[in-house]
Amino acid sequence: MLTWDMTESKYKAYIFGDSFPGAIVETGAFEGDKLVFRGELPAGGTKLQIRNVTWLEQSGKLISEEYMSRNGGPETLLVKVEASRQ
Repeated sequence: MLTWDMTESKYKAYIFGDSFPGAIVETGAFEGDKLVFRGELPAGGTKLQIRNVTWLEQSGKLISEEYMSRNGGPETLLVKVEASRQ
C-alpha cells in the first residue's frame, strides 16, 4: 500500500506478508527523476536494509529495481522489473 505522509512530506509504503508479523514500512521521495524508497527489516540478529528505485525512461519504459544489504554491507540487486506499454 502506498500513501503520502503530509507530516513528513514523503511517500510511505506498507508491505504486508504472511511470513512476518506487522508490516515493513518504507519511506520514499523523488531523487531527481527517480522515486526511491528505503526501509529496514529485522531478521533474527540481522538488520536488512532495502532500497527500491523506480523511474520512467524517455522511451516510456518503467523500470523498478529492488536492492538489499545486510547490517550496512554492500547492496545486492534482488529483482529488476521492466514494463512497457503495448
